[in-house]
Amino acid sequence: MRKHPERYVATILPETPFEYEQFNMVLSAHFLFMYSDRLDYDFHKKTIQELLRVASEEVRIFPLTDLTGTRYDLLDRLILELEAEGLRVTEVKVPHEFMRNGNSLLGIRKI
Repeated sequence: MRKHPERYVATILPETPFEYEQFNMVLSAHFLFMYSDRLDYDFHKKTIQELLRVASEEVRIFPLTDLTGTRYDLLDRLILELEAEGLRVTEVKVPHEFMRNGNSLLGIRKI
């Protein structure tokens, strides 16, 4: 960020200043579910909808745990709702573990 500050755009989720489908893929790393004790389900859902709006193909979220290493307790509900909207949702194990149980990502693809 220090080297290329022009590459970073500050924003306050769940809204972004980006255009519809401006990016092929959007990654939310080390944020969304990690703070589920402070950010409620409505915030998570609205943020994911916004990330989907600016992505033309896929959104990835990593990790799927909170700061204690516990899997996000409303993840199954979220997955069902996203699939009901016609999205392809996969939970994928990754070869690295950032923290205890932090070795899965959620892939959400537009069909």
